[in-house]
Amino acid sequence: MEKMVLNPSRKTLILCCTTFIALDTGALLSRALAQTTLAHDARHARTSASQSTPKKGAAAKTAKTAATPAGVQADGKAEVLTVHANGISSATGVTNTTPGGGLMAVQTAARSQSGMTRDYIAKQSPAVSPGVMLSAMPGVVGGASDPYGGSTHDGLTVRGLTQGEIGFVMQGIPLGDPVNPNIFSADMVDNENLSAVTLTQGSSDISAPFYSAVGGQVKMDTITPSSRFGGLVDLSYGNNNMRREFIRLDSGELGHTGIRAYVSYSNNHYDQWRGPGGVDRSHIDFKAIKEWGDGNSITANFGWNHQTAQSLRYPTMAQYQEFGNNYNWDTNYTPGDTSYHKFHTTQRVDTLGSLQLHLNLHHGLTLDVTPYYIADAGMYNGGENLSATGSYQGSQPLGTLDLPYATNGVTTAMSFDHEFESTGGITTQLSWKKGNNTLSVGDWYAYLQHSELESFTPADYTGGVSNSFGNDAIKVNGQILTGYNINFKQQTNALFINDRYAALHGKLILEAGFREVMINRIATNDIPGENMQDQSGGPYLNGGNYAEPLPEVSATYFITPHDQIYVNGTTSFRAPGSEEIYVDLWDPNGGGVPTMQRQANPKSEFAIGEEVGYRHKGFVNFSLAAFNYNLVHHQVNSSNYIGTELVTQPIDMGGETIRGFQAEIGLRPWHHFSPYIAFQYLHTTIDSNFKEGNVYLPTAGKTMVMSPTESGSAGINYDNGHFFGNLFVSWAGRQYSTFMNDQSLPAYAVGNLTAGYRFGNFSYLKHPQIQINVTNFANAHYLSGVYGYTANARSVNVGGTTVKGSAPTYFVGATPAVICSVTTGF
Repeated sequence: MEKMVLNPSRKTLILCCTTFIALDTGALLSRALAQTTLAHDARHARTSASQSTPKKGAAAKTAKTAATPAGVQADGKAEVLTVHANGISSATGVTNTTPGGGLMAVQTAARSQSGMTRDYIAKQSPAVSPGVMLSAMPGVVGGASDPYGGSTHDGLTVRGLTQGEIGFVMQGIPLGDPVNPNIFSADMVDNENLSAVTLTQGSSDISAPFYSAVGGQVKMDTITPSSRFGGLVDLSYGNNNMRREFIRLDSGELGHTGIRAYVSYSNNHYDQWRGPGGVDRSHIDFKAIKEWGDGNSITANFGWNHQTAQSLRYPTMAQYQEFGNNYNWDTNYTPGDTSYHKFHTTQRVDTLGSLQLHLNLHHGLTLDVTPYYIADAGMYNGGENLSATGSYQGSQPLGTLDLPYATNGVTTAMSFDHEFESTGGITTQLSWKKGNNTLSVGDWYAYLQHSELESFTPADYTGGVSNSFGNDAIKVNGQILTGYNINFKQQTNALFINDRYAALHGKLILEAGFREVMINRIATNDIPGENMQDQSGGPYLNGGNYAEPLPEVSATYFITPHDQIYVNGTTSFRAPGSEEIYVDLWDPNGGGVPTMQRQANPKSEFAIGEEVGYRHKGFVNFSLAAFNYNLVHHQVNSSNYIGTELVTQPIDMGGETIRGFQAEIGLRPWHHFSPYIAFQYLHTTIDSNFKEGNVYLPTAGKTMVMSPTESGSAGINYDNGHFFGNLFVSWAGRQYSTFMNDQSLPAYAVGNLTAGYRFGNFSYLKHPQIQINVTNFANAHYLSGVYGYTANARSVNVGGTTVKGSAPTYFVGATPAVICSVTTGF
């Protein structure tokens, strides 16, 4: 058994100190060299081009000024340093101008909001997902279950609300599954193309193309195509046979058309950090922009991602305590073993695109139109033993099955969950600015189609199957043997209006908005025994209609140009988070009865929130916010095994109250150092008793799952233009995994380290650099989150009735990963 290590070891602390002593020593040497070189060759200094080339007018200053630089640039021939008032130059987009090492981008909205820029993003592991990077921000809890970015679940929470209640958007495209709680942020963009990530804790934009953002909004912006021809190459290698290649080509301006674009490709391959198998990911990003006239523009965005992966196994607490990181799928196969690792794989293909049109209609009128499309085709596989004499197709017995490779009348098969989902939508907003008032009206419409079919393919005596894509499925009387054949459709329409008024010469800003969201859902399950008739008598139909009015108000006052206070009141809602709740789920081994029954009249979650906050910007940047939320029909999505298949279902927890405060503080670069600290205090209570079977468990007054009382992060960044590095530690207190609070995952702390050196230009190479990332450098062995919640882990007696306990399942925090990257612009 592996012991949990929650604190850095002595040698780890020595490593940290040694690293930063080295960086500081390097900084002193670099500064001395810069001063010497400038004194000797000041007349020959010249600027160098890069992706982050400063604006005109920020050109090189005198040698006297350069002795105390705000940022540096290097000439490739003579390593001559020149100064730019707006920061350093680099191939990766780092400017070293954002406070807190890139984690405190200036915010002015009348709501709590945190943002990271290239100054932070570019110094993280190039393979890490945006969801994991968010854990440095206040209110966010989420450890990495995959150090190389291939995990299919981010598993993060914001203010105690899970990822299914957080809206992700990139270039007008909603990235999360509109129904299920899964966020595949690692699939959607390569980090080299990500310019900024902004987290809004507890609310979302009134025009946002999603409806489920009770916990907040994550907005991901991609870089703008360069006006010059060039590109970027990044090659990364690490332990567990990790290798990653990335290349981006910028077209520059095409003739005199005003059109510029880039396209990039990457491939990431590695062995799973625990257990057998590996991950392979290929990705393409494309962006083109055309600007004309007085503020008119159109931007085309496209992304494609293909990934095959060995699934990880999620242990219970007892299994983790016994096996530690060694609780995995079986490496070798024996007939009847449904836990064989080659059965438990995933394959996904994601495609997304949008067209963002912004028109200045003059007279204060602007029009924004964004049509988008996103599709996911995936297979999520498992294993199952099929009986030759006791199998069912829904409620229909199948008699005797003539299946190959049987052992004692049982054939082991690989199960395939074929899933395809596509969404097309359009967001339209018309804004009118007249004097101090701005009025906006708009609409968001989306149409979703989802199909899901289970099939089985027999495994031979070595565990192999004839087709790894499920194309050689077992059929009975010409029909595919299955436990479900789901078709689901959803239409969403959201109308919104917002008015913003600036008074007192812009120092006071008042804003009020209203949004009405309407959702229609239809679900079918074409399988014998499924009894789903609507009131009109139509066969196989089920679904729901949901409509919610969502008002919001805010006010902000700028006390000084550097100080701001704000207050807001918001509402939000979330329709039930699963397609499967509208149908019965069957299994060939289910004895002719559903293994999971559909929910009767599932309710939407609704929340009312209030915030009050204060910000200060300058050399020291500080933000503080206090919040209060009241939720009804709060949904907790839980994933658990039925046999060896993972099934996700929303659980209605009734009411919940969330209160707390968050703070963050960061400095602008001072002697090349930028520290950052974030903290959150959270108090959550379950307001209802939870119904389990025919009894109500006494959960009222308990703490909500995945809601640590304290959490935070702290770090320091160093960058003198050549030497750079950072050290960040995220931590979270104890988190309950059951509604009765009788099991929890322990507190943990995880640290990541970066060190690197940036060269000057050399021939056609622009600012080449070498960077080393070490994730979980202290080798903390920990559980990073809850995968499957349960009501109670221990048996509970309620009024003479015993409710048996069931074990929650957990994400396992990733062990250390060391990744070395060589990067250059050209």
